[in-house]
Amino acid sequence: MMINVPLICGLAGWIIAVFSGAFALPLTVSLFFGDGCARPFVLSIIISLSIGSLFIFLGGQEAKMEPRYRDGLAVVGLSWFAINVLGAMPYWFTGKLGFWDGIFESFSGLSSTGSSVIPDLRVIPEGLLFWRAQTQWIGGMGIIVLMVAILPFLGVGGQIMLKSESSGPTSEKLRPRVAQTAKSLWMLYLALSLLLCFLLMVGGLPPFEAICQTMTVISTGGFANYNESAGFHQSYFVKWVLIVFMFIGSLSFAMVYQVLSGQLKSLLNPEAIFFLLIITAASILVATPLVVNGYFKPGEALFHSIFQVVSVISTTGLSTTDWGAWPELSQAVLLALFFIGGCSGSTSGGLKCVRWLILFKSLYRSMRQAIHPRGVFPVRLGGKPISDQVLEKVWLYILLYIVSLVIGTLLLLIMGIELNTSFTAVASSMGNVGPVLGQIGPTSDLSSLPGAAKGVLSVCMLLGRLEFYSLLLLLFPEFWSR
Repeated sequence: MMINVPLICGLAGWIIAVFSGAFALPLTVSLFFGDGCARPFVLSIIISLSIGSLFIFLGGQEAKMEPRYRDGLAVVGLSWFAINVLGAMPYWFTGKLGFWDGIFESFSGLSSTGSSVIPDLRVIPEGLLFWRAQTQWIGGMGIIVLMVAILPFLGVGGQIMLKSESSGPTSEKLRPRVAQTAKSLWMLYLALSLLLCFLLMVGGLPPFEAICQTMTVISTGGFANYNESAGFHQSYFVKWVLIVFMFIGSLSFAMVYQVLSGQLKSLLNPEAIFFLLIITAASILVATPLVVNGYFKPGEALFHSIFQVVSVISTTGLSTTDWGAWPELSQAVLLALFFIGGCSGSTSGGLKCVRWLILFKSLYRSMRQAIHPRGVFPVRLGGKPISDQVLEKVWLYILLYIVSLVIGTLLLLIMGIELNTSFTAVASSMGNVGPVLGQIGPTSDLSSLPGAAKGVLSVCMLLGRLEFYSLLLLLFPEFWSR
């Protein structure tokens, strides 16, 4: 069957039109503080709403039909790319960022990566700071999840789109209807956000700072309103609250929902246990060189290592100190976490713990089969067998991840960027982590990179957020034909 272009235009139009409403909150913030950014947000609303309305008109009545598989992939890929570009408008219209810088900041926000090209956040108006944080909050749970929750006509087709946007090799329905599942996820997301904001204000943060920090932490995004990142906060209570909610944000929201619903057996989720074991082992490995080499006393070293390990593996990317100056073993462990990430179905990026768990079990099965050629050894996860089709998808995804990492690194090397910076910048962007090592450092911004490099990294962020397929398949002519 040919792909339904009017349907794709119509659904993408609805997504863009609804997204235009996101500019209203920072507009309100700008008017409240009188920071002079109101006009750029008004223009952003008008332009995005006009574009969305145009595409809805082009879609006609077919815009309310249910999308097929390829239609859903196209809607997700094209609409995500469109809103990332439209999200750059406030940066452009305020004159604070140029073309490529605005693109980079928008892609970094909506993909919940957290890398920034703003050298000094002290000169950024409150309305724009709020917009940066809000893009991460929206992108963390997912734009398509929001659309499915509020657009009832998507029906079964919404499930296709949700799978295209969600993270991990499998997805889980919480409620019988897909719209109910989407609403439940967003209600949980909002409830956790309100709780985090309350705790941060209890810890002494002013309301505006607490709201912005909440949106960037629960989404595991990592933007901060200060150049010092989380190191700006002097309160250990605040920092421990951030650790807890970075951890929660990197758990499967379906699992969190089930636990809060009284299904305590969900705590025995093998991926969550594996995730906790990695955090424990990595924290010890990072802290030990810090103590041995005299960087911190044992208690302080353990705190900084736990904060940084949770921050990196959750792909939040906040920093309490410049860990680029830590011993090489500590840095190497944190760099390895770039490629692990949180749990599937969470707001975090990376390859996801479940894929590594399936990979290790698959390798173990291969070794057993080498010893017992006639034996049958199914790969199980949580007592359930994993199909060969899922195993194949996991292997192919990891291969695609490696190939993309190599290509991205080579492109940055061609632009004259040194190897360590190129490799970690691409790895951080694809994993939606944020910090970069090498000549830049994990606490610095990326404003010194050339525009073309920012464009490459922006694409890497979006590829990582959508887990490749929703974007890459659009490049195949066969995708658009029979």
